[in-house]
Amino acid sequence: MYVEERMHEVEEMVKNKMNHDLQLNHFATISGIKGKQFGKEVFSTVLPFKDLIKFLTVFPDVQRELNQRKVRKIGRYTLDWVEDPTKMRFFPGITVTARGHIFYDEATHKVAIDTRESKLSINDGQHRFYGINEAIRILQGRINKTKDKEEITELTQQMNDLKEMVIPIVIFNNLSEEEEMQLFHDTNNLAQRPSRSATIRLAQTDPISRMARELAEENRYLVHYGVEYDKMSIQKNNPNTILLTSIYASIKSMFRELLKHNRDSITKKNYKSYKESANKTFDNIFRNLPADINEKGKYITEKSYTIQAIAKFVNYCRYILGVEDEDVIWEAIRKVNWDLDIDYWKQYRAIETKRGGISFGASGNHGIVAVFDALVDNLDADVVVSTDKKDKTKLSVKEPNALEGQGQFKFH
Repeated sequence: MYVEERMHEVEEMVKNKMNHDLQLNHFATISGIKGKQFGKEVFSTVLPFKDLIKFLTVFPDVQRELNQRKVRKIGRYTLDWVEDPTKMRFFPGITVTARGHIFYDEATHKVAIDTRESKLSINDGQHRFYGINEAIRILQGRINKTKDKEEITELTQQMNDLKEMVIPIVIFNNLSEEEEMQLFHDTNNLAQRPSRSATIRLAQTDPISRMARELAEENRYLVHYGVEYDKMSIQKNNPNTILLTSIYASIKSMFRELLKHNRDSITKKNYKSYKESANKTFDNIFRNLPADINEKGKYITEKSYTIQAIAKFVNYCRYILGVEDEDVIWEAIRKVNWDLDIDYWKQYRAIETKRGGISFGASGNHGIVAVFDALVDNLDADVVVSTDKKDKTKLSVKEPNALEGQGQFKFH
């Protein structure tokens, strides 16, 4: 697709079809195809990233409030590919409405836009629009700041590659403002976001999602107890015991300190070490829980947040307390009463449900806090006292050392 300012096709179209006194140099044309939807003209085309700012605009009266955090996230998502083209990246099309004069030449399949009086108003995709422009802005800033000629050449090539990429555009023509609002409503409300489990199951570039899937198929305990890949909860008639989402959340919790300081801590180079550490951690967790946790209605481990809370506790011991002898961690897990015993769990703010079950409140976070507190209470008192005396601000964390066979974190 090429943007052109003066085209013979536009001239003939204007003269023969529109009977309109228009200046040709005020027209821009793009290749596209035309159709109809519910009686409205619809055009489909593509625009290079570099031309989005020229053609598209956002009218707040038919849009939701812009989320700057989401814009920065999409900008970062875009730049990730620039920095590493092996990462898979895709953008779905942007839906816009034509405000003003837009014409179509059937013979040449060209959409002509009167740039004096017309605007293409973004109806769905404003965050993609601003995020792409944010990525271009950041790259331009890097070029402006560096004086290294080789770096300028490399960054300029990255900039050009990014600008020449295209995104699909669907244009609805001649809609009233009320119809634009309805289009926004239908675009966002008829589409269903994938569940969290589906996102983890399908994500190809997120290392934690990949690790969760692989461990679900390879860790002997997870295979034995069964992993639920699709649903967000496990009913009594479900043969599986652990949710894929719980595995994902647990991995994030056990590596929380590293991820907090550097979201890109897990790389291709160290992925294997992290995975081995996570695998061994899950082995130790399940080895020290009751062997029959797959028996429904017997243990609090059937709550989706329990394994995540245990992983959070492991992280706390390794990183915050700096526990060197990890047998202390596993002993604390063994000492907790994992039965669905209200008399035991009410000291951690549990309430008995009408059906005789246990609840810590509507939020899963309350359950995580309760299980975490129970584990901390079962830590060896000498360990807590000795570690409390340490200057935790001096603790630093190394990556999992798979060479030692333990995959444990070391502190110094």
